[in-house]
Amino acid sequence: MLDLDAQTIFLTLAGSQAHGTARAGSDVDLRGVCIAPLALRVSYRNHFEQYEGVLSGPLWEAVVPRLRAHPSASRGLDEKVETVIFDVAKFVKLCAAANPNALEVLFADESDWMHHTEHWAKLYAQRALFLSRKVQQTYLGYAMAQLKRIRTHRSWLLNPPKARPARSEFQLPDRPTISHDDRNRIEQAVAEKLRSWDLDSLEMPRATRIALAQRLQEFWCDTLGSSDDDMDGRLRTVAAESLELSDAMIATLGAERRYRAAVKHWESYERWKDERNPDRAALETRFGYDTKHAMHLIRLMRTGLETLRSGDLQVRRPDADELAAIRDGALSYEALLESAEALSAEMADATAHCTLPDDVDHDAIERLLVALIEDFGASKPLGADR
Repeated sequence: MLDLDAQTIFLTLAGSQAHGTARAGSDVDLRGVCIAPLALRVSYRNHFEQYEGVLSGPLWEAVVPRLRAHPSASRGLDEKVETVIFDVAKFVKLCAAANPNALEVLFADESDWMHHTEHWAKLYAQRALFLSRKVQQTYLGYAMAQLKRIRTHRSWLLNPPKARPARSEFQLPDRPTISHDDRNRIEQAVAEKLRSWDLDSLEMPRATRIALAQRLQEFWCDTLGSSDDDMDGRLRTVAAESLELSDAMIATLGAERRYRAAVKHWESYERWKDERNPDRAALETRFGYDTKHAMHLIRLMRTGLETLRSGDLQVRRPDADELAAIRDGALSYEALLESAEALSAEMADATAHCTLPDDVDHDAIERLLVALIEDFGASKPLGADR
């Protein structure tokens, strides 16, 4: 029912090939958008959001010459080609939420386009609709995820775990004293109590909500005598107490959560150790941290900052050589942390002074999406699967 050759409206290079940081041995990532047929879009038996796999047929045959002519992608064709094609509805939803991966497909440099149609041109012409101050949150969030990985991997390099955690280390008996079902019910009740304190459901301007959340975070830290790092645990304790759980039950639940987190950490360490890329592991060992994650961290923060300041998003990086140098260890670990802190402060300042709206115009985006789908459907023969 889905014919990618007929229904794909866009394909572009992504990842390092699109950022300008690809080198010999870099994979080729293709990302695209299709418009699924009505029969699949409204089916109660089938569901489609994206295609992941190998391209073949006329679409691939049309793309290959362009890949071979591309300065960097041509070197990666013998490595690995990964393709993801989103249905236009999912793609638009991701872009409206300021998802960095989706926005970087929407704003991809035209020199990296491998296939496009008139329907893509209509969406591309309205790309500014998808930029808002949410860019600060999403790009910073993705960057902080990179920093978290860097810190975790660095801790494993400097102080690797010695053994799988034991329940006795958390003052727990060999077997759980709370059944799995009972624990889940209690955890769900605590989670619902925490959600009831959340501000996201309140009708107020986003900037006001963020400022209020920051004030409340400071209040909780002062009231509970906690730092940001252990705030989650303390709030969970307060929520549990409000449900009138006994002190012993709260202590047991907390110990079980810490034990499960420690086991998950150990399993992640074992997986990381077994699956490390040899070349990347050598860089980590040499510089004491994951320099490839560092490159992505700086790229994300700089891209977000520039977007907030200029109102445009530049995927192909003018600082590609500098980013490549960071991947090769140009920054010490301490210098990386300083750069991340400075960029975070600049992003906050840029958000306060930028001209982008707090959120996108969802009604305008909805109209654009519906028009694209209707126009695409009208261009196909009535009843045709394609």
